[in-house]
Amino acid sequence: MHLLAHSAGDKAFVCIQCGSQFSKEEALEAHRQTHTGTDMAVFCLLCGKRFQTQMALQQHMEVHAGVRSYICSECNRTFPSHTALKRHLRSHTGDHPYECEFCGSCFRDESTLKGHKRIHTGEKPYECNGCGKRFSLKHQLETHYRVHTGEKPFECKLCHQRSRDYSAMIKHLRTHNGASPYQCTICLEYCPSLSAMQKHMKGHKPEDIPYDWRIEKTYLYLCYV
Repeated sequence: MHLLAHSAGDKAFVCIQCGSQFSKEEALEAHRQTHTGTDMAVFCLLCGKRFQTQMALQQHMEVHAGVRSYICSECNRTFPSHTALKRHLRSHTGDHPYECEFCGSCFRDESTLKGHKRIHTGEKPYECNGCGKRFSLKHQLETHYRVHTGEKPFECKLCHQRSRDYSAMIKHLRTHNGASPYQCTICLEYCPSLSAMQKHMKGHKPEDIPYDWRIEKTYLYLCYV
């Protein structure tokens, strides 16, 4: 913020909230009134991210400044933001005890962490014996094999078209007037993701849910693998 004043030339008055520059202090004061409403334009000049309050912006700026003021109460490691600290804390809960040394993401088991770390290292140990293409994860190779075999294990419940993999099926479902891949069997509302469907189902009364109900019944596709 301060450096902007040096590069402003005659416009030496700089708004600390948005970086706008003015040649007269009166003009700056008039401009500041635009930041007093509910749609306050508080954003980071370095990365463009917007914030609701000046305090939130100040906390964000610590990330750019390299300040690591968030301390883990379990192991005293420091982090540049509350989000990073919150993500790290999962390594102490027991649910996600395996933490990635590169990005801090946490996983339930060591094998999942090992597969994740290949994103950072670029390692691709799984090779297709048909064309030589390599992959980081085993399931990626298994999906790729279907290119050679022609297998299409995912079937659309709406039109019975089949697809090679899950992502292709999701794209296909959206051709049905934008249908999301999951539909509540009780109220017929669509959901864009499995987690959204799980959250949606919590809104229904337990007595409204059939005794034989399963989350798989909300899928708008069949999977034969």
